[in-house]
Amino acid sequence: MKMIFAVLSVLGLAFASEVSAHGPTPQKVVESIVIDRPIEKVWDKVKDFGAIGQWNPALSKSEAQGGNQPGDKRTLVFQNGEQLVEELDFYDEKTYEYDYRLKDVNVKALPASSYSAVLKLTPEGQGTKVEWKSRLYRGDTSNFPPDDLNDEAAVQAMQTFFKTGLENLKRIVESEN
Repeated sequence: MKMIFAVLSVLGLAFASEVSAHGPTPQKVVESIVIDRPIEKVWDKVKDFGAIGQWNPALSKSEAQGGNQPGDKRTLVFQNGEQLVEELDFYDEKTYEYDYRLKDVNVKALPASSYSAVLKLTPEGQGTKVEWKSRLYRGDTSNFPPDDLNDEAAVQAMQTFFKTGLENLKRIVESEN
């Protein structure tokens, strides 16, 4: 009986230590904005996967390697000169949506080790709702990441990137006739 109790105690301690040690959990970021223009007009600005640098001022430029087909890539160059490569997974002009993911990690550009994102437009009254959402993991996937690579840093960076882009997109599209 003592032997069984001893084994169970050891297993319990081993299990408890496994429970207390944990890796990263997926984080979610969702940002949206309503633009006072028809969906076709807004789509004209965002439909070119490689042209995000034309409307998101967080970037100094973006370059396409391909077009709007799954597997095509774009390189984002941030204002600090750091770069990320993203790959298109899904593109549908009929539903005004595309999905993509991080291909090459660079935590100096964005403190995330991986992410996938969706940009989706839907009619909203006389205007268009643009929703941009992402599922991401922090830049450092160890159990004790530094502050600049933890969950909060990854979420904050992605929120800022999305908000900056959406607010500028609204300004650009609404200023056109």
